[in-house]
Amino acid sequence: MNNSPEPLQIELLQLADGARILRVTDSLTATALERRLDPAQPVVRQKETVARALRAVLDRELKAPAAA
Repeated sequence: MNNSPEPLQIELLQLADGARILRVTDSLTATALERRLDPAQPVVRQKETVARALRAVLDRELKAPAAA
């Protein structure tokens, strides 16, 4: 298990229409990914999926060579 501090911040937002949005933000780059939650799926599973997606994007973009 990795004991380093988690740089991701997770927010659960309630919209006026009752829908919920999950926002995962990387505190180091201020990059965020938002997703409307599916009420039929467990929030924990959706949180893990969004966090993995954000990490994958960050890993890909931070390791990519700079465009000329």
